Amino acid sequence: MNKEQYMGELNRLLTIVPEHQRAEWLYDYELHFRMAAENGIPEEQAAAELGDPRLIAKELLLGYRVHQAEDNSTVVSVSRAVFATVGLGFFNLVFVLGPFIAVLGVLIALWAVSGALLLVAAACIWEGYRGEMFSLPQGFSLAAVSCGLGLLSGAGTLSLSRGFFSMTLKYLRFNTRLVRGGRA
Repeated sequence: MNKEQYMGELNRLLTIVPEHQRAEWLYDYELHFRMAAENGIPEEQAAAELGDPRLIAKELLLGYRVHQAEDNSTVVSVSRAVFATVGLGFFNLVFVLGPFIAVLGVLIALWAVSGALLLVAAACIWEGYRGEMFSLPQGFSLAAVSCGLGLLSGAGTLSLSRGFFSMTLKYLRFNTRLVRGGRA
């Protein structure tokens, strides 16, 4: 593979990255080819020294996704970083994606429980107002308990979610350094 093919492939694989970031990365690889030419190394050998552009693109995208997730810790950005990690090998598929999906499922269930408790509070007030099962004061009392439990479980789930995303990002940073051979 010559310089033009290599750079074209790398550019194509990095199209999801903003232009300014992509141009900065491509400049580094362009510089490698220039330095190789100055030292009399053929383009094909310089490309071989760099390695497979698909693997390089995956590594660069992993770093980019992790950086995005650090700047904006949402479920979507952290999930993108996890999927970028999974693209680097089978180990990550088993030991990153599986636990991530499992814990994410538990967090979604906890959020659903918190929301359900708040809905129960509204139902208690409605039932107390209608007066078929219990009186209005009893309905308000049950609603207060249910609402309190919903808010407490929501606060706990929020704390768990933040901790989970923080730990996931720390692991992904570690994984990025490991993939790059400690030069991240």
